[in-house]
Amino acid sequence: MKPDNSEEQPKKPPSLQDILANAMKSAVDYGSTKAGLETKTCSNCGAARPADTNLQFCDYCNNPFY
Repeated sequence: MKPDNSEEQPKKPPSLQDILANAMKSAVDYGSTKAGLETKTCSNCGAARPADTNLQFCDYCNNPFY
């Protein structure tokens, strides 16, 4: 025997407006971020090296960093 579903109405599929409204409501704003990498550049060839390394010579042109 089938249950009586005469009181339940079929669900209407969400419209594009409903979907976009839900997306805007649930979106997370992370704000702007800034890259945190500091680099040193070789005075001879301009190759970049991270500032927190102990490199004494440039890997590209062998020019001393210090």
